[in-house]
Amino acid sequence: MFNEVIIVGKLVEKPVVKETSHGVRLLTMVLDVERPYRNNLGFKDHDYINCICWKGLSESVNDICEVGSILGVKGRLQSKNFEGQDNQTISVRLYHFSVQVIPASIDQQ
Repeated sequence: MFNEVIIVGKLVEKPVVKETSHGVRLLTMVLDVERPYRNNLGFKDHDYINCICWKGLSESVNDICEVGSILGVKGRLQSKNFEGQDNQTISVRLYHFSVQVIPASIDQQ
């Protein structure tokens, strides 16, 4: 079995850096990823992907990324079940192996 994902998206909000009880740093962030097709109204829908970086990668991403940055992210998907108010919910997160900042094109100004 193989679990590797590559996505490109826009950083929605300032990343949040935390530290575990064991002193390991982690960063959480949300990427806005546009779907490759249009809906029945002619608009492209977006998915908001929760992402997590660990250790040194968390520090690097926090130092170089700003809200609105376009990021290429390579990682693995991991799901987690939790109990919501009325039913059980599944959360899917992307755990990073690497992150690349993609410069904005001059045409997009």
